[in-house]
Amino acid sequence: MPPAFLAIGHFCQDVTPNGYTIGGGAAYSTVTARNLGLGTHAVTSVAEDFNRKNPVLDRINVTYHDSIETTIFDNQYDQYGKRRQMILGIGDKLQPSHIPIELQNTGIVYLCPIADEVDPELVRCFKHSLIGVTPQGWMRQWGSSRQVRPKRWDTAEMILSHTDILVLSDEDILANPKDLDKYIQWTKIVVLTRGKNGAILYENGQVIESSSYSVKEVDPTGAGDVFAAAFLINYYDTGSSVSALNFAHCVASFAVEGRGLTAIPTLEQVKNRVRPQKT
Repeated sequence: MPPAFLAIGHFCQDVTPNGYTIGGGAAYSTVTARNLGLGTHAVTSVAEDFNRKNPVLDRINVTYHDSIETTIFDNQYDQYGKRRQMILGIGDKLQPSHIPIELQNTGIVYLCPIADEVDPELVRCFKHSLIGVTPQGWMRQWGSSRQVRPKRWDTAEMILSHTDILVLSDEDILANPKDLDKYIQWTKIVVLTRGKNGAILYENGQVIESSSYSVKEVDPTGAGDVFAAAFLINYYDTGSSVSALNFAHCVASFAVEGRGLTAIPTLEQVKNRVRPQKT
């Protein structure tokens, strides 16, 4: 039986003052799905020295593909929350052949590249799934300095023609803000997240603004992937993008209150905080 939630992208190592911690959209999203009670699976590539038995990944099934390097990021934030990002290692790309056949009927599939590692053709592997995408990894480039810089997402139309839900941040489109109109045209549902300023939902010609939950932010790393996973999960259950938006804001509010994967809440915690929906 396939899992309920599948994430495809690199597990990475994030640099912290105390050494490395596990990061990457595939890690943040599968921990979110697991904590919310779903059976989860990730497909990723890491080097031999990556700790594949880290307890933070307990009860998450993982298909590992061996790579010479593990992707490593050093994320630095200024007082306004603007990020300066360095990439210190790069894992191997993930190809359609890396996806086991038994995973191709998973209910929810989340493509979450962080370093241009997900082959765009992967989106064609899932004919009967709810497919969600966060495109940040397809919007990144770097040179010999290893500092990450934006680039145009040149495979967007092909990928989004097979995608149900696109979640991206205002930071993702800073370099090419007019491209958002194209993404909205090509995708059923688009959510633009704006950090503390909430999010904007685009669906069927409607534009809905929503506010984030007011909490004390400690570290925003990974919050976008937590938000995206929670949105996909709630939308899959309810079919309501408005319900999913509120639920995702709630789940992500916990993620920014701490550091790393351990801040991601359980379903019980979410139930105790989530705002009731207006009728």
